[in-house]
Amino acid sequence: MTNDEFLTVNEAAQFLKTTPKYIRKLAFERRLPVYRPLGGRLFFKRSELEKLFENSRQATKEELQDRASALLNKEATR
Repeated sequence: MTNDEFLTVNEAAQFLKTTPKYIRKLAFERRLPVYRPLGGRLFFKRSELEKLFENSRQATKEELQDRASALLNKEATR
């Protein structure tokens, strides 16, 4: 295990471009994956934060329309 694998609250806040207070709130609400060794300080795995960030992309209106059309066309051919 390398030290750069895990981030502190401040490092996670810098990485996600937000505040440490908001990071703690998200961790408390269990909206961020968090590690708390022996119930102490909070740590976040960089790769999990990256994955969370990458999976949070919202589709454009055009992409949503394309998906809706594909679903309707699929249903019509049944």
